[in-house]
Amino acid sequence: MWSRRAALGILLGGVALGASGCGWKPLYGTRYPTGQASGAPGIDKQLAAVRIEPIANRLGQQLHNRLRDGLNPLGQPASSTHRLYVTLSVRTYGALTRTDLSATRRNVEVTAFYKLVDSSGKSVVEDSSQTVTGYDEFDDPLNDISANESAQERSTIRLADLIKVRLAAYFANPQMQPAPTAASAP
Repeated sequence: MWSRRAALGILLGGVALGASGCGWKPLYGTRYPTGQASGAPGIDKQLAAVRIEPIANRLGQQLHNRLRDGLNPLGQPASSTHRLYVTLSVRTYGALTRTDLSATRRNVEVTAFYKLVDSSGKSVVEDSSQTVTGYDEFDDPLNDISANESAQERSTIRLADLIKVRLAAYFANPQMQPAPTAASAP
């Protein structure tokens, strides 16, 4: 009789073996099974060389700090290979309503439009990421303001993660990226 632990080990081993056979490789870390570097700087080093330009308003400052901590926990690079420009759009709307049409639940939709520019000034990535978080609305204005700010802060955490993964995907394989459109924001 198979134990659960043995069955789970065999299942996970099979999944790992199957993933390696299909050409999957980890985004972070070395590219070769021998542990040798690929000859190019690691993705973490490339991310650390991205300078994040200031983002407008308090929510932008929170996103800037989260991006900086995610890309380079030691702070802005002394010499950067790329610059990241970000603009934010915030929309709050009622998600649930009472019979008198007053909202009891609100959603906060935060969209980040970002552009990665190389040292020559050429835009290499232009994209956007969006998050939707929510909060319950009460009859106390102070609680509502606090809940809205908390929802926006949770959005910055998620947006920073989404942007970091998108930039890491670019650095992992820059020649496979679609060309940026000419009419994009930031």
